[in-house]
Amino acid sequence: MNGRRERRRRVPLPSPGVRFGADYLARIGRLTARLASQRERREGEARARLQGVGSEFVGYRPYRSGEDLRSLDWNLLARLGRPFVRVAAREASESWAVLLDASASMGTGVPGKLQLAAETAGALAALGLARRASVELWISNEAVPCVLRRKDALRTWMGRLERCRAEGAAGIGALVGLGPRLRGVGRVFLIGDFLDCEPSEVFSLARPSRELCLAQILAREELAPPAGTAVRWIDAETGSARAMYVDGAARTGYEGVLAAELERWRSASARARAARGVWASTTPFESLVQGLCG
Repeated sequence: MNGRRERRRRVPLPSPGVRFGADYLARIGRLTARLASQRERREGEARARLQGVGSEFVGYRPYRSGEDLRSLDWNLLARLGRPFVRVAAREASESWAVLLDASASMGTGVPGKLQLAAETAGALAALGLARRASVELWISNEAVPCVLRRKDALRTWMGRLERCRAEGAAGIGALVGLGPRLRGVGRVFLIGDFLDCEPSEVFSLARPSRELCLAQILAREELAPPAGTAVRWIDAETGSARAMYVDGAARTGYEGVLAAELERWRSASARARAARGVWASTTPFESLVQGLCG
């Protein structure tokens, strides 16, 4: 160690459970109200136009092949490069799907990555219901989805998430195989660390009439490993461990590899016109939902 006194740091072990705070529903309420307000201001002109013909404007959905082109919002097409149609309340029947990685690696960090992923999933469910969409939840280590169509069912979803555990090796890579079962879903959210799959697998879910949104969650130690310390790294999915001294050169090398990997996902997402962001597990869930849906 070149005469330096070795400082030992233990990387936090996985915390596999999920617990919602007492203020979680209140935070969701404030978030959905804020997003609704922003949306109304942004689309005020379209809202006034639709209300003028007796229909309540509630938002947009992706254009479906064969639909009347007169329903397209051409301003939105020019701004985003993707076709969307305006939706009135009587037409609002969009389906959303939330695909949640619950593999063992999602327990890494403090709080665990699964905690933030679950909080984000619950907030997306509430937002979808507020926009009159039906929302289904798929968890990577469970076989049966949970479908929400009523606001009072949100607590049921929360109970399902609190029973969820970060365990096993099935992550996002296992969820992309659901493609045939997501027929008709207009918006798909994938939440996880994306450590077990390739961009080509994820973007096999892309469809002309579907919007993909990717939330990549990494632990603080994964984004910025501590330098100048002896660390014992543990693979949460296999249980294997490796002790090593992280000096400046090792950290710089790791950061270079991580940056290249994140850039690979960023460029693939851009080509697929998918919304995507990377967040530390310590980030408030409001930031993730705002980034994906704001």
